[in-house]
Amino acid sequence: MFEHKNLTSNQRFLLDLSIPSMYLLPLLIVFFLPKNFGFGNEDLVPYSLLIGLSGLALWIAGMAYLGKALRVLPGADSIVARGVYRFIRHPIYVGIVFTHFGLFFACGSVFGMVFLFVIIVPLNVIRAQLEEKAMFAKFDDQYRSYHDSTWF
Repeated sequence: MFEHKNLTSNQRFLLDLSIPSMYLLPLLIVFFLPKNFGFGNEDLVPYSLLIGLSGLALWIAGMAYLGKALRVLPGADSIVARGVYRFIRHPIYVGIVFTHFGLFFACGSVFGMVFLFVIIVPLNVIRAQLEEKAMFAKFDDQYRSYHDSTWF
């Protein structure tokens, strides 16, 4: 991969814009595409929306508990282990996946589901791996203890 410390400020700025755009772009595309609500089973739409809203709540909670520690690129000054972080190491990424899954399923979007599993899930797994590598490098045993007591 890359070392974010070796990036210029312009490259960091570009990544700070492009990575979040990877989450917004498919939502906009799906919004304008024809809908097949619940993939033809409209009874599933409320459940899908509930999954999406739960994901959004987790996503927002993760960002709120991170506060000033929130970063697009890997790196940290401390281990955040309060709120949702007591249970999940990457609630923002889990929230992003649940939000997109719920909304794409509710809309019945094949494009959205493909984008989710081909782009969003791998992107979040890679981001989580890079973050964990940075956290282990900086906090070693302290982070290992936290890592071992939480889910993804």
